Amino acid sequence: MKDMLTVLKYTIKENISKKSFIITTAILVLLIVIICNIPNIINLFEDDEAVPENAKFIVLDDEDLMAENLNALVEAGKLINWDLETEKQSIEDAIERVKQGEVEGIVEILKNEETGMIKLRYTSNGSMFTDDNSVVTQFISMIKGMQINNALIQANVSIEQISAINSEIEFETKHLDDENDNFGIAMAASFILFFAVYFYGNSVAVSVSSEKTSRVMETLVTSTTPRNIIIGKTIAMGLIGLGQMLLLILTAVVSYKLFIPADLDFISSIIGSINLSVSSVLICIVYFVLGYTVYAFLNAVTGATVSKVEDLQSAQTPIALIALVSFYLAYFTSTMPDSSASKFASMFPFSSAFSMPGRILAGGATSLEITASIAILLLTAVLLTIISIKAYSGAVLHYGKRLNIKELFKLSKEQ
Repeated sequence: MKDMLTVLKYTIKENISKKSFIITTAILVLLIVIICNIPNIINLFEDDEAVPENAKFIVLDDEDLMAENLNALVEAGKLINWDLETEKQSIEDAIERVKQGEVEGIVEILKNEETGMIKLRYTSNGSMFTDDNSVVTQFISMIKGMQINNALIQANVSIEQISAINSEIEFETKHLDDENDNFGIAMAASFILFFAVYFYGNSVAVSVSSEKTSRVMETLVTSTTPRNIIIGKTIAMGLIGLGQMLLLILTAVVSYKLFIPADLDFISSIIGSINLSVSSVLICIVYFVLGYTVYAFLNAVTGATVSKVEDLQSAQTPIALIALVSFYLAYFTSTMPDSSASKFASMFPFSSAFSMPGRILAGGATSLEITASIAILLLTAVLLTIISIKAYSGAVLHYGKRLNIKELFKLSKEQ
């Protein structure tokens, strides 16, 4: 145990001090901060053409189409902090005031000769690409409301009834598929767990192969057993990966609190719709640990079969293919957690770490399925650990050409 702890401490110290690890972590942290600041960055470059709340407009009603309702339109404008100027003036003078920036725009109330209905013409600075159509929409809404009220009054409808008609109707949206379901977070969980399990497992292979290249492994083997080395390195890289993940999660949480504007209600609604229990989170951690164990020991043996780091990528191709197929199997079945394909993915040991957490979060897994899945994954992890330790012991001091499966098992039997 003491030797294993020594290997663990050495591996952690060596890897967290590497420039590649520090730079990668710094870039990821910076990327999270930048993503959380996207709304603020957009606001910095946002065009100032948006109409302010205290905007001033000229309303020209030369034909007196609004009649006594013109004053009511001014009062309605005050409710949204708009100052509407209704004094008679020429369109030329009004346009000149718009150009000088005295007013935001001109609203001309005209008559459609074909239908006899009111139509609006809005004049402002800018172009068709920068103009704010919400101004026209707001004026149409106010004038339309007045026309409806006048028609109701002429029909002898009471003021109370008119108020009831004009009152806003409250509504809420309920989706049956959202009850006890978290499909979005289920798919995100598959994605995050894949990268965490695969890439942190891959770092074990990189660590082993780089130490073989530098001949550090020969010193380690003479100081302790290969079993202590592979277990110590696997645990160390897992702790490093977990620590990096916690740092990134903490950065995301702090950045969200500090930089995301409070008016982005859709973000709050997304977070509020996520129904996570403590047991679900703990089960996800169990799957991360077991999934990492499976891929980490496979990668450790792969790293021991090569003598140069340059050969590591080709040696890892089979593991990469298994991981990718397993991930896509889990990812594409995450939207149908009750399907046979999804159930298979959650039981298959190489994909269950990516699939089952998503099914649990989406409420599509039974207690029996979870227990069976964990048991299969745990058994696979134990068997691969035993096989990997034996294979690692035979390959760790091998130098020269890359070992194939037959040569690897031959060396393992000789141990």
